[in-house]
Amino acid sequence: VRFFMKKKASEYKKIIPADRYIPPELFNKIQKSIPIVCVDLVFLRKGEGTDTEILLFKRRIYPEIGKWCIIGGRLIKNERLAEGINRQIKRELGAGAKIISPWNPVNPIGIFDDPKADPQKHAVTLVYPLLVKKGKYNEFGPEFSGIKWFSIKRMPKKLAFIHSKEISHTLKVLKANHKVPFK
Repeated sequence: VRFFMKKKASEYKKIIPADRYIPPELFNKIQKSIPIVCVDLVFLRKGEGTDTEILLFKRRIYPEIGKWCIIGGRLIKNERLAEGINRQIKRELGAGAKIISPWNPVNPIGIFDDPKADPQKHAVTLVYPLLVKKGKYNEFGPEFSGIKWFSIKRMPKKLAFIHSKEISHTLKVLKANHKVPFK
C-alpha cells in the first residue's frame, strides 16, 4: 500500500503533526483490525444559470487510481470532527468552505458503514455537504491529480468507493429539507 505518493515516512510528518503520526506498519495493522472513523466532504457551488455543481477530485493513489471522488479521510489521533473537516478543506481544497446548515460536525448529513466500501479498511464515514467560497483551489494534492466542477446532472457514472451513494444521499436529503443551494 502506498501512502499519498512516493513519500518517505518522514515526509508524512509534514502533513500530520509528529504527535499524531502513526508509522505506516502500525497504521496498516490497525486499519485491517478495527473500523476507522472518516469524514467525506461534498463540495457544492452555483454553476451556470441555476445549476448546482459538485467538485470532484481525480485520485492518484491506491486504491481506485484514476477515478473521480469526493475528498475525505480518516480522523487522526486526538482530532475532533471539526478539526478533521477543516484539515481536509485546507489540505485538499485550499480555499474556504462552510457546512450547509443545519448540518454541522456532530450532525452529519449521512453516515455510511459498508465494510466493503474500501478494500484497505472498514471505514465508518460521516458525510457533510459544504458550500465552497470563491477563491483559488488546489489543482492537485497528495492524493489527487486534478479537480473538476461537474453539474450534478452530468457527473461521471462510476466514482471511487461508494461516493456515488454518498452524493446521491446528500442531494436527496438537501432537496427534502429545501436546502439545495441552487435550483
